[in-house]
Amino acid sequence: MLTGNDTQIFDAIRKDDNGAYEMVFREYYRPLTAYAFRFLGDLPASESIVQDVFLRLWQKRKEIMITSSLQNYLFRSVKNLSINYIEHEKIKSGYQAMVIRNESDRSEYSEFFLEFGLKQKIESAIAALPEKRQEIFRLAREEGLKYREIADRLKISVKTVETQMTLSMKQLRESLKEFKNLVMFFMLTNQGKLANKCLK
Repeated sequence: MLTGNDTQIFDAIRKDDNGAYEMVFREYYRPLTAYAFRFLGDLPASESIVQDVFLRLWQKRKEIMITSSLQNYLFRSVKNLSINYIEHEKIKSGYQAMVIRNESDRSEYSEFFLEFGLKQKIESAIAALPEKRQEIFRLAREEGLKYREIADRLKISVKTVETQMTLSMKQLRESLKEFKNLVMFFMLTNQGKLANKCLK
């Protein structure tokens, strides 16, 4: 177990003591994951919840008020997040079930296909991007390059690539907002490259 009482340990964390934080992480990570697994029965989800608890502990270390003990705080946080996760999954499952029910009698599927002539409208929207932004967008979405590969090729920072991609997507969403969301699915994923090839 940890040496020192909870108050001393958490005070050290409040004062940005990485060593104290890492000590708490090593001590509690596995027990907390096992506790989350008891609720969820899903190891990746359990680990994700525990990581979220520790992330919040560090990010909010100067704001968090622990009235009982650090151990109680951690286990209670894991329990609360696990319950929230379960409730979210119920809502998601309910929505998915509703969609499936509504789809049971579908006979018309035209909305899932790109409309005639839409390829040209998409291309026009991309061509309207500023030159450098357009180049970055095409490298990412048409050639499938990773941001680091684009940065290396163009001799710019990864941050610049990320910023320009964000601006590109914002501009394209605005330019094509009159069309169905499906258009953005085809265009703003790497599947857009495949879609463009199929439309040639």
